[in-house]
Amino acid sequence: MQKSSAITRRGFIGALGVASMGSGLPSIVPARDAKEVEPVTLRLHRNESPYGLPPASAQTIHSVAESSSPRYPIEEPTVLAEAIAQRLGVAKEQVLLGCGSVEILKMATETFCSPSGAAVVAEPTFEAVVSYCPLAHARAVKIPLSQGYKHDLAKMLDAANLVGGFVFFCNPSNPAGTFIDKQEVEKFVRNFPSGVVLLVDEAYFDYVDTPEYESCLRYVKEGLPMLVTRTFSKVYGMAGLRVGYAVGHEDLIKQMAERRLVSSLNQLATAAALAALKEEDFVTRVRKLNAQVRSYLCGELRAMGLDFIPSQANFVMVHLGRPAQPVIDALKKRRVLVGRLFPSMPHHVRVTLGTGDEMKLFVKELKEVMNSLPS
Repeated sequence: MQKSSAITRRGFIGALGVASMGSGLPSIVPARDAKEVEPVTLRLHRNESPYGLPPASAQTIHSVAESSSPRYPIEEPTVLAEAIAQRLGVAKEQVLLGCGSVEILKMATETFCSPSGAAVVAEPTFEAVVSYCPLAHARAVKIPLSQGYKHDLAKMLDAANLVGGFVFFCNPSNPAGTFIDKQEVEKFVRNFPSGVVLLVDEAYFDYVDTPEYESCLRYVKEGLPMLVTRTFSKVYGMAGLRVGYAVGHEDLIKQMAERRLVSSLNQLATAAALAALKEEDFVTRVRKLNAQVRSYLCGELRAMGLDFIPSQANFVMVHLGRPAQPVIDALKKRRVLVGRLFPSMPHHVRVTLGTGDEMKLFVKELKEVMNSLPS
């Protein structure tokens, strides 16, 4: 008799138990950028993790691939949502999964923006919300960063009172890497206008190493009408697998879920994310390595006489003291990819943190480029 390949909810959880904890981080496999003709040496442009998957996640993918790949992901994402809810101390109805954080942001923008309710965002910021505004026939109101390259919460609050339907607040921010301290955030949240939805993107919260920062999850637990979004793409190294989630007031989650793409999370990504939740040692190690590399890069930049924005993320925004685009182009010719040009910060370039060896190579290439270009 042919062996059935069906996987039950209990079997799905059980399959995860076969994954063992590895002692080392996986090696980096060079990848090609779809837009590149030449092979890429350094991928320092998309804030990806260079340390790969948690060992248990990698083993889990192999262990469940044959049995789960032929099956639609129906019960399994529910298992993951329940595990996230339990870990964070919220009800399962307060968790919504998405194909990366971008699907979550798409659902939020379509749900809470309208022709009469704009999206209030920082400038610059992660631009998914801005790009999705046309789907809701809405406009984006862009509030420039403060002189310290931080979200100007006072001006964002003013805009929310005037035109807002939805406010997108990225903490730590992308692309600046700065954060807003917990006292300012609390003042912002407590004075937030009724009828406007606040979404706090915490994609980089795992990398923060200052006590002045606090997650906004505490306000969700208080029952405030707001959302917090997170992703497995960063510290867990799952950018290619696409798993994100929102935690928020149950009514808001329910409204967003009506716009969810059915079965958007695949089986392997779901299994890998569930296994990753138990990989605390891996997360601790990646955080430590990230902090060490960040410190190294900042020290080298100082030695070169270059300024930079202090970062609490896995990237650093470097002030080149000259137009950034020629530097970006010159590095690309050397097979080194860094962040794109941000028009409102034309002299800055965003550099994702790679491994120690990768950053040593980057520093070498940057020095040669800076010395070769006319000042």
